[in-house]
Amino acid sequence: MSIVSKTALAAMLALGTLGAVVATPADAQRKKKGQEEAGPPAMKVGEPFRVAAVAAQAALQAKDLATAETQLAAAEALIQNDDERYFAAQLRLPLEAQKNNNAGIKKALDVLIPSPRTAAVDVGRLNFVRGTIARNEKDYAGAIQYLSRARDLNFDNPDLPLLIAQTQVDSGNVAAGVAEIGREIERRKAAGQKAPNEWYSYAISKLYQAKQPVETAKWLRMQLIDYPTTKNWRTSLLVYRDAVTLDNQAKLDLFRLMRSTKALADQNDYIEYADMAYRAGLPFETKAVLDEGRASGKLPASAGGRLYTDAQTAIKNEGSLAALEKPARSAGSGTAAVQLADAYLGSGNNAKAIEFYRLGLEKGGVKNDEVNTRLGNALANASQQPEAKAAFDLVKAQPRAELATFWKLWIDQGMTVVAG
Repeated sequence: MSIVSKTALAAMLALGTLGAVVATPADAQRKKKGQEEAGPPAMKVGEPFRVAAVAAQAALQAKDLATAETQLAAAEALIQNDDERYFAAQLRLPLEAQKNNNAGIKKALDVLIPSPRTAAVDVGRLNFVRGTIARNEKDYAGAIQYLSRARDLNFDNPDLPLLIAQTQVDSGNVAAGVAEIGREIERRKAAGQKAPNEWYSYAISKLYQAKQPVETAKWLRMQLIDYPTTKNWRTSLLVYRDAVTLDNQAKLDLFRLMRSTKALADQNDYIEYADMAYRAGLPFETKAVLDEGRASGKLPASAGGRLYTDAQTAIKNEGSLAALEKPARSAGSGTAAVQLADAYLGSGNNAKAIEFYRLGLEKGGVKNDEVNTRLGNALANASQQPEAKAAFDLVKAQPRAELATFWKLWIDQGMTVVAG
């Protein structure tokens, strides 16, 4: 990701931005008469240097770069002190900028940045330019040094924190780069501002590439808190899915959360979800998912036709779910109750799903994390948010615990998403 263009850097170094002023004979006369105005110590500029420097400045203003180079080289050959070195660097900087010569720009900046003659208002900007050049040349240590100095001097560039972070990441220190972004996000929040969505995406991508699943999940949630868009929900859940190992039952629960957050994007999502539900013995859910996909326009009416027909046949053959309640209640373990609850959840009967998930947990012999995930789902669907979060809190083992955390975040956001 590139932030600062060569054009922008050149603009920062344009002739006149540093206010190069070379002492004139009149200035010298005033000094002789004791008429020097209060301010910084008097400049020590010799007449031979002044003549060549003024000629170089005039040529620069006329955009006669060849003459400017000749005159400035002559002036540089006459340098006798730091003041003359400072003035020459002021002229060298815009000349090298117009020539797009980074070596010359750096040489001038290395004189101007530490000089006490450089106006305080300019020092941050010059450090920023020096750091950006270092970054472009892959001198990451130097870039971090200069860019951090620009930040400490309150140089006003909204992307500076991200530029520092990118440089740290490019140097191999992902943790430091991400921490830099995190600090700036918190600083902006404290000031009542919000960092760009792209900052979160950048941190997430780098953490994911570095195979840091815990930190990746943390940043995914941070992004969703500030930008709870459909796109971000989809990205977050897919990154979570790809970073862990999920069995088919956990994948089914992930699809349910994607459905709730409107993160199912296309035909493939709907068909895969519907097929997984069918293979789990949940034809009601299969039909509901395909109907929803068609209604949204994301699933063509012709897609999944065989699956839809099979689901309808299975629903017809299965008959009323109510007929399965008595056997579930009388069973020695909670397995039958949970299976019935799954069917009720898939058919949209959340009240019955809640009843039989709780019965299954009471009887025992079931996978508690799996059942509590689905109980939380049903409770959320039934607008029993506190009870839903309590159920999700009981999901302890990874990777389901992280999935439960995403569910709780969705509840905290009012179970609504922002389009986009």
